[in-house]
Amino acid sequence: MFTQINLRGGFPSIQDYDTQEAAQRYGIDATLNKRTDHWNISAGASYQRNDKTGRREGDVFIINQAENKQTFLPSDGERSFDDISYNGRFNVEFTPNKSDSYSLGFYAGKHTVDRLADIAYYDNNAVTPIGSENRVYTFQYFNHNLRTRRGDFALGSFDYSHVFSNESKISTSLLYEYTFLGGPTVNENLGIIDRSVLYQQEYNTNDNPLKGYRATIDYQWKPFSFGVLETGYQYRDLDHTGEFVYERDGVLVPEFSSDISLQRTLHSGYAQLTGTKGKWDYAGGTRIEAMNRKYSEDLKTEAPEETYTLNFVKLFPSASLQYGLSKDSNLKAAYSKRVERTTTLKMNSFAEREHSEVFEQGDNQLKPEFIDLLELGYVKKFDGNTTFNATAYYRQVNNVINRVNTLAYQANGAVLDSVLNRVYSNVGKSNALGLEIGAQLQPTKKWSTYLGANVYSYAIDGLFTFEHRDGITRDYEVATEATIFSMNLNSTYFFWENASLQFSFNYLSQINTAQGEDSEFYTPNLAFKKSFFKGKLNAIVQWQNMDMGLLKSNEQRITTFKPGEFYTTTNYRYEVDMISLNLSYTFNGNKNKSKFIKSEFGEKEF
Repeated sequence: MFTQINLRGGFPSIQDYDTQEAAQRYGIDATLNKRTDHWNISAGASYQRNDKTGRREGDVFIINQAENKQTFLPSDGERSFDDISYNGRFNVEFTPNKSDSYSLGFYAGKHTVDRLADIAYYDNNAVTPIGSENRVYTFQYFNHNLRTRRGDFALGSFDYSHVFSNESKISTSLLYEYTFLGGPTVNENLGIIDRSVLYQQEYNTNDNPLKGYRATIDYQWKPFSFGVLETGYQYRDLDHTGEFVYERDGVLVPEFSSDISLQRTLHSGYAQLTGTKGKWDYAGGTRIEAMNRKYSEDLKTEAPEETYTLNFVKLFPSASLQYGLSKDSNLKAAYSKRVERTTTLKMNSFAEREHSEVFEQGDNQLKPEFIDLLELGYVKKFDGNTTFNATAYYRQVNNVINRVNTLAYQANGAVLDSVLNRVYSNVGKSNALGLEIGAQLQPTKKWSTYLGANVYSYAIDGLFTFEHRDGITRDYEVATEATIFSMNLNSTYFFWENASLQFSFNYLSQINTAQGEDSEFYTPNLAFKKSFFKGKLNAIVQWQNMDMGLLKSNEQRITTFKPGEFYTTTNYRYEVDMISLNLSYTFNGNKNKSKFIKSEFGEKEF
């Protein structure tokens, strides 16, 4: 019998972000695992509260060429998250003999995130002519924006495997998942001092349940002299519907409200060979995938329902070859092609008021990303648990997805000069050419360190189109290139056998996007671990996002612009200096052999 309880408690926030409520961070997780000769039974439950505070500092200007007017919307305010999740899980595995194994698993849980953005637009103003200092008006207001994202998850799976007398093996799996996702989002423009003054109220729901099915069958052939051959088939089906209602001051806005339906069916088969011959290790195979996607969108206007389909049959090959130069070093070359499918939310073209100055929506014809990756690497092992590796790579992404902005046009063609469209769209093709290096070092018996770095040239070229509410589809060209650098450091010092101190640091330099740039971003972290009672009790004190008012940890500025139309920059200051205590107690010395299933569809859509 294996029994473990994990407790987590967060200390009060150190940094003050002028939030309405203090962040709460605590949780409990319990796992029970019972094994016999033929049975493996696992059960678990978890409750987690993981709030985060922070601020959002923004500056926007929008140019209305027709009226020769430029509108400015500087802002500052709270941006915090209340995050609550809890779940229960159960799995039973039965092995009646050495050849057969049966497994049944269940999972149910809830997850709710309330993102609060209480922003003061302290100097909303417009000037005319464009670029002058001649103010047309000055207006101050307070924007209350509460976006709730909730998910109810329930799924079950059944697995069976059989090993034949010739050492071949067949494995099958069935999974069904039901998830209910919803909102709502509330957006209110209020008096900056007297919050009882209501200038405008917007409310939109986004109830969208989904059903997901997955069936797989895998067959590992009997061993051949040249390697191991594996083949298989997978079926996946997603049925995702939703009702999105947008109201302004209690009145339905039909052009922003819709009923949607996504049906996506995937059939895929694969074959893969892995083997070793002398100093060579090799693997190669291919997966063929047939996708049928049907997305329907019915606006609550007089316009008829629109249906968009996307079907394809594509090969996704992969291959790797490794050569041992010596017992301590080897060379490796690899190629792979894969697909990254988008979520339904990024396809739904209903508008959601994410902030006072933003209509956020999806692209109903969004295509998946197709990614080709070519790598050439070298690994060298040294004495004293020291290793070095270097990998040169080239990555190409077709139909790369970015979040982009455009001017917002009204039905009569006039520009809404206080709101921008923000949309997820395919913006063309991206190319990355880079070098990644890493080293595992152990200067002393008690001290080990990993250091990694990645530098690459990243370019995006193409265009995206957007059908505006005035009925005109406009094209926007994309051409951007930059050199990007990232690094990560993980260093651990063992004071004695049952106590250690670990420091980690992750850094990402400024990166280019389709319409602008994201600033550098870094997070230093420190953790002290101590075990008691012969390892049964483990205590970890974590100091996340170390800052102490001296750095700009966990902070990033996102900027987009289009000359002659708009400029927007937002600085997100996420919470720093978060300290927590984690306790884990194991009631006996047995190993944890528990097995649990996870969400296949809903978690990604969440």
